[in-house]
Amino acid sequence: MTADRGDSPWFRNFCPAPEAPVRLVCLPHAGGSASFYFPVARALSPRVEVLAVQYPGRQDRRQEPAATDLEVLTEQIVEALGPWTDKPYAFFGHSMGAIVGLVGGGRRGDAGWVEGT
Repeated sequence: MTADRGDSPWFRNFCPAPEAPVRLVCLPHAGGSASFYFPVARALSPRVEVLAVQYPGRQDRRQEPAATDLEVLTEQIVEALGPWTDKPYAFFGHSMGAIVGLVGGGRRGDAGWVEGT
């Protein structure tokens, strides 16, 4: 992909693992933030590269208005994920994040996400 991954406010890559064969896109609960998944990123690296989603209105994005519409939030995340789809990936979400991951996975179709067995 040609887009610069570092410019996205949406993802935190706490433990970059460029050699990992797969990425795990982690979506926090409604009141949560990307840092919730720091221990997961540390535990899975370097076998899995973890991208933790940072919702608007949380932590370093606290000056932005919080999301009020799950459909819009999901669309924004799916669009921002584009530069990170150069290898297989899966969504993992906790609570509201699970809903966003399920809807987002459906929107991405079979464009690279890993289906469970």
